[in-house]
Amino acid sequence: MSPRNSEQNEQIRNERIHQILYAAVGVYVEKGYKGTEMGEIAEKAGIARGLIYYYFKNKKIFFREFFKFFMEMAADSIQSRLAEDIEALEKLKMNTRFYLEMALNQPTFLKFYVKLEQDLELVFEEDTPGVRSEYYKHAKQPLVDVFKQAMYEGKIKQSDPKVIVNVYMGALTGTLDLFADGRIPKEASEQATEQIINLIFTGIQNKER
Repeated sequence: MSPRNSEQNEQIRNERIHQILYAAVGVYVEKGYKGTEMGEIAEKAGIARGLIYYYFKNKKIFFREFFKFFMEMAADSIQSRLAEDIEALEKLKMNTRFYLEMALNQPTFLKFYVKLEQDLELVFEEDTPGVRSEYYKHAKQPLVDVFKQAMYEGKIKQSDPKVIVNVYMGALTGTLDLFADGRIPKEASEQATEQIINLIFTGIQNKER
């Protein structure tokens, strides 16, 4: 067997890192930043404890990479979803449906992102403002822009876009736990999703258009 070339080695390295990062999600959701041990992540990933330190020198470095990886993934997903060539109001409803379905089908990931935002300061310390600002620019600003577009199209009431986004996110977040905690049975999820979307947008939608 011929030795692997540098490209193959890099591919294997990236696959192993992704394996570790995904394995860490469940551990972190259960234990939090302070309670998570690197050995638990290694065990979940199916690798030797010492090997995890080959890729990440310590817990702080690991969590910084861990958070950045999933923050960038979230930002890419949001930007792609909100770039759809449809009316802004339909984009907003589609975005809402996406999160409700994620809460139902992937509750661990939903809980992960909620916990991540709560623990940013623990992980990034003095770098937190810059990290938070960058995350906002790529993950939250696109949503503000779509609300602006919906106002321009006359589909929702005129308001401060940042205020209305906070109201929207508060209403959405308040309902996600119903799905993530299993309080909405799967057989009733579609009806519940439509009811929630209607309730969220009733107060802000411009009925005159």
